[in-house]
Amino acid sequence: MSRVLIVGSGPTGAAYARLLTEALPTVEVVMVDAGPVLTDPPGMNVKNLPDPALQAAARDASQGPARAAGLAGIPGGSVAEGTVTARHGTHLIGHPAEGSGGMPAAAVATCVGGQGAHWTCATPRPAGTERIPFIDPAEWEEHVSDAERLLHTTGSAFAESPQAEAVLRLLAGEFPDVPVRRLPIAADPRPDGTLRWSGTDVVLPRPDRFHLRPRTLCTRLLVSGDRVTGAVLRDQDTGVTERFEADAVVVAADALRTPQLLWASGIRPAALGRHLTEHPLLFGVVAVRPGALPAPARARRVDPITAAVNLGYSDAEHPFHAQLMFSPVCPVPLPPDHPQAGNPAGYIGMGWGVRKWPRPSDRVIFDDEAPDDAGLPGIRIAYGLTEREEAELGRARSVATRVAALFGDFLPGMPHVMPAGSSLHYMGTFRMGPADDGTSVCDAYSRPWGMSGLVLAGNGLIPTANACNPTLTSVALAVRGARALAAHL
Repeated sequence: MSRVLIVGSGPTGAAYARLLTEALPTVEVVMVDAGPVLTDPPGMNVKNLPDPALQAAARDASQGPARAAGLAGIPGGSVAEGTVTARHGTHLIGHPAEGSGGMPAAAVATCVGGQGAHWTCATPRPAGTERIPFIDPAEWEEHVSDAERLLHTTGSAFAESPQAEAVLRLLAGEFPDVPVRRLPIAADPRPDGTLRWSGTDVVLPRPDRFHLRPRTLCTRLLVSGDRVTGAVLRDQDTGVTERFEADAVVVAADALRTPQLLWASGIRPAALGRHLTEHPLLFGVVAVRPGALPAPARARRVDPITAAVNLGYSDAEHPFHAQLMFSPVCPVPLPPDHPQAGNPAGYIGMGWGVRKWPRPSDRVIFDDEAPDDAGLPGIRIAYGLTEREEAELGRARSVATRVAALFGDFLPGMPHVMPAGSSLHYMGTFRMGPADDGTSVCDAYSRPWGMSGLVLAGNGLIPTANACNPTLTSVALAVRGARALAAHL
């Protein structure tokens, strides 16, 4: 019998657990996560909780060890609920490296399900130069289709929404050469037209096929020569540590904490932590003018979104991924006397994800002399936008202004560029590559160069300048890696 340890319970860790147990009937899979279980079933998207108070409590519980000191959460206004992600449920991570502005809004969730418990479930496919060039296109199509199956991706969310139909029609007329479609969403439509949003609960195997250990922190990988043989685990409640032996370890602890764990374990390839990217974000809210869209019904759910549309990626015409989400209530707080508060025609939250070209100087640096709250090396972030990215943001602003005019008027001060880190889509820090030339950490199957017994998973693998929401890509890479690992075991 093979024994596999999975560190992290987000979408990619869950994909490994599911696929390994499906392929290997006798495999023993143990999954650890530093955070608590928020929901029943574990890993459920908290947006499915029917009571706003229960949602708030679940998000509070995932905000990490600093919450008790009042330090958790992203600074107010950094990210708006219902656009790209929710700031409530995450906690800030890292500090600026010397001489850099860093990523002031960089944040993570610490809970079973990871960001899969909080994400907005957008799963558009990467296109054009976003795709990884050294993976065979036919193989990629198979991987991404399996990822869509695992995540329950649908292209017909809000199929009965008159607002969605109107937005699609107006955008298609204005942008005939750009993909316009309903936003692919990881969710299961309900008969009443609402959605059950996917969390990692829809990806994880049956409870009897793996063992989940919440509140268990992996502090170090066990290394013997060029092989990882297990890990040191610490119970967060008792403080007791143990050595856990395994035939293989899958580290899926996110794009910041996975390289942190490798560094703490003495696994320090030259590219580790480098080539950090995210999506610089341009965000705005449009108050819809009367008659531009069908009148909205009264919001009757905890999540009031009734339409989600994607103005897709085109290398030449529209090198961005844009999301437009209609809601009868404003996605950002407005004072009652604001002239656009309570707009009877509703609102559209709009976000443009812009490419960030990988460069080795954008990086995560680890400080052994200043450990974090968990006792792991402190995280310092060196990051900045170049003239190329600033030009892309300017181009995105022009498109956003053109789109907004179709529907109404931006709220004052919008659209604006969000603080660095706001996307929560951090990539490249343990990137894969076609050759062991010092510019990548992993091969095309997510295996670190020169190291056996170890596989990495998550957004940190993505090596491209990518404007696309990365979860679908990362789960597709997990499908690829899990198949290779199962064959090896």
